[in-house]
Amino acid sequence: MLSSGRGGIRTKLRKKIRKTQTTVTVYQASSVELTKRASSNSLTLEVRNGKELLGTPIMGRGSVQWWPNGNKTNDFKRSWKEFAKLLETAMSK
Repeated sequence: MLSSGRGGIRTKLRKKIRKTQTTVTVYQASSVELTKRASSNSLTLEVRNGKELLGTPIMGRGSVQWWPNGNKTNDFKRSWKEFAKLLETAMSK
């Protein structure tokens, strides 16, 4: 959008862009050992866009789970190899 400024010079008006902050909260014991065979430990994160919860990834020894916001019964579960391939595919676009 153009507007006339002082002396008839036309200048562009800048539209202010509102940025929403994305935050990740980690819920962790003092140390988490994910590599032990019989370990039931996991690393749980909360991913938020502003105040809105986007989802909760849970990282364990054998897999990664994604629990979308509002979904209490169905998670998206992938092995670490599947998760790595998924990230490589998504990041190469």
